This record gives sequence, structure tokens and C-alpha cells, in this order.
Amino acid sequence: MKTIHSLIKATLGAVVLLSVVGCEKNLYDEQAYEEFIKYNSPVDSVDQYHEWKLTAERSYQIKANVDFDIEKAMLLTANPLTTSSTVYIMNQSPMAKGESKWLTVSVPLTQTTLYAALVDKDGYYYVKSFPITQQEVDFSGALNSGTPLGTLKPQTYTYIYEKDFPLCGDYDYNDVVMRIGLERTESKQMQIHVTLAAVGCDVQCAAFIRLLGVNYNAIDSVTTINGKTFDDKLPAGSREMINNTQTYRTGQKGTEAVITLFNDAHWAMDNTQILTENSGSIPVRKIYNTSLTVGEEYESRPVVSQTYTVYFNSEEAVDKMSLESIDPFIVAFYNSARYETHLDSYKAAQVMYQYNVEAKIKDLPWALLVPSADFKYPLEGIQLGFRKRTDTGVVFNDGAYATSGRSFGEWVENHQSCLNWYNYPETDKIWIFF
Repeated sequence: MKTIHSLIKATLGAVVLLSVVGCEKNLYDEQAYEEFIKYNSPVDSVDQYHEWKLTAERSYQIKANVDFDIEKAMLLTANPLTTSSTVYIMNQSPMAKGESKWLTVSVPLTQTTLYAALVDKDGYYYVKSFPITQQEVDFSGALNSGTPLGTLKPQTYTYIYEKDFPLCGDYDYNDVVMRIGLERTESKQMQIHVTLAAVGCDVQCAAFIRLLGVNYNAIDSVTTINGKTFDDKLPAGSREMINNTQTYRTGQKGTEAVITLFNDAHWAMDNTQILTENSGSIPVRKIYNTSLTVGEEYESRPVVSQTYTVYFNSEEAVDKMSLESIDPFIVAFYNSARYETHLDSYKAAQVMYQYNVEAKIKDLPWALLVPSADFKYPLEGIQLGFRKRTDTGVVFNDGAYATSGRSFGEWVENHQSCLNWYNYPETDKIWIFF
């Protein structure tokens, strides 16, 4: 099987080499471009109804109809009174007894039950479970109560990127890997926790977060801890990517709320490194945390994190914020222009920069949101999933997520299938550290 699989990949590679020149020449010839993409796609058949979503936005009305004093309400992924492992806070809000409030959350498509909690000033929890289809959570009647057994953390997802938009990449989805969590800290205040976990490419990549549906003027300010950013001591040669490095800014339209994360992912991962000798202004572009090889090109490093505190002008705006409300995207140079790589839902957004993309590609996306705080992304050069059929109809599954019946490739072929593929990695093909 391995030999035949290698032959298939080699044949596809030869086709790509023969097509590259024509693809570059006719980049916006839709038919030629889609044929080129298909040659490179690791999956034979892509579900044309795919939206590349593993989560959904839902809103719930919390009714604190109780006769005891409380300080806040929470929506949780699990019952903190019976779960000793990590429970994630999906949203929370200050609340007093007798109040009612709608809270918006991001729900993984595999989740069927959620948990609401009312919490008093002593940290005592009153918990109620409910199906995700139930919009109203009424706290009258018998409740489970007590103190949490494990740790509660802000809900956090992993965002994985291919840098090559609008061209096809190698589909290992580790060019930039970020883990992002939201945490409401006050009635009008929210923190965005960003961890840069890996940089699996050798070109400069910048990153932003757009707050969806939020007007620039709806936010008073955005700050970071001690005023530090991922761009601290950034060398001059890396500042060409973003000409305005304000932490909080607008997009091209002048109304979007946008947070600048970093100018240069490599510098963000290692801002103590030696700069290149030619000008002393560009960092060495090693590949971080994606390869087990140790040498000049590859290096493993601790992940780096930054917290952004967002001060809203209204409490209601924060009630509506969830991980469905953000659009984290990266930026890289292509043909001397800056191209943005978004999740598929926002692929055409062009928030910060203008560029020309005419092809309507319906194949694998350049970025994915995985509803896991510790998703194990592929090693360098290992595709997220490979699923091809030979002329005899035999199917070959390979890649980092290739478990039959739970594979990434099967999800690609059917958007309603294998919605939990990200829980079943091939352990020898993923980055397991940090």
C-alpha cells in the first residue's frame, strides 16, 4: 500500500510540475486554475456544499429565577461539579437574582449538551444541564450545587493556516498555528488570549483579528499587558508588511474593528535571534515547532502568548461576543502584493489590503478553525489528510488524520460526516509537544 501510495503522490507531483507555468500564466483563468487546484488537492472528491465549519453560533436566555444572591451566570462545556478535567467557559456575564440575559456562544457541532451555572460571591456554583436545541435556561427547581472539581478556562480554539493563498499549498496546515481564547473579565471588558504555537514556513507572515459585526467606534480601546506586543523590538526589515502598527485600528472601509497581532510570525516566535547578515534587519526564517529534525532550518521553541484587553462601550456588545465573532487571518506577500488568508467563510473579505482574485475555488480551504484548545497539528510536510482512489476503486487514507471512519478526508467528501475527525490523530505524524 505504501508503495502504491507513493506512486500516486509522485504522479500528482509530476502533473503539478507540468502545470505550474501554465497556472502562473493563466492564474485567473477559472477553469485552468480549478484544474490546477484539483491536481494538488489531497482528496479526490470535495463536497460542494462544504462550509468548512466544525462549530455553530447559538444564543441562550439565562433566567436567574432563584431566591438566593448570585454574582454571575456562565455557559460551560461540561459540568464543573462532576468533571475533574478542564471545563471551558463559553461565555459569562455579571448577573443578579431575578435577572434574565441572552448570551451568545460557539458550540462544536459534536456537542449535544451544554451547562449553565449561576455563581455566588463565595464561588459556589448552581449548575443545570440542557440540550443545545433548548434556547431558554430556567433555574427554578432542583439544582446541582457545589464547587468545581477541576480547572475552568476560557474557551479556546486552534486556527491553522496555509500561507499560499491564492495558490495551493502542501496542505499540512502548519504554516501558522494560533490558539485563541475569549474571556469576559468585566461587564464591558473582554480579553483575547492569543498563543502563537508554530510557524511552519520560511516567508514573512503577519496576522490580525477582525471583530465581526463590531463597529470600530463600539470599542473604547484595546491594550496589552505592560504595553508589550508580539512586535517588540521588531527589526526594520519586517515592518514593511504592516505600515501602521497600532494595536487597534480600522480596516479599509474605516468601520471594521481590527486588532494587529504581529508583523512577522518568525520574530514573534523568537525576538532574540540573530538577524541576517546582509542588512541586519530581517530575522532568520527558521521553521518552528513543526519538525522533529534539528538543524539550521528547524527549531523547537516554547510557544509565545499575548493577551489583548478590549474595552467595549456597552455591556450588550460583550454579551454577543463568542469565538464565532472573530476572524483571525494572516497576511503574506504574493506577486508583490499583500494577500490575506481567512477562514473560508470570509475568504473574500480583503479587510486590510486590496488584491485581485477572480477564481471561484471550491476545494480545500487555506485556513481551518478546529474546536480544540490543544489540537495536534501535522508535522512538516505531512498532509492533514490524504484520500485518493485508484482506477480499481481502492481508497487510500493517509496523513495526520486518516483513521478510517473518522478521517479528515471523509469529512472533506461529506460535510456531515466525521465531524470529530480532529480527535483521532496518527500519533507519529503530529506535533505532540507544548
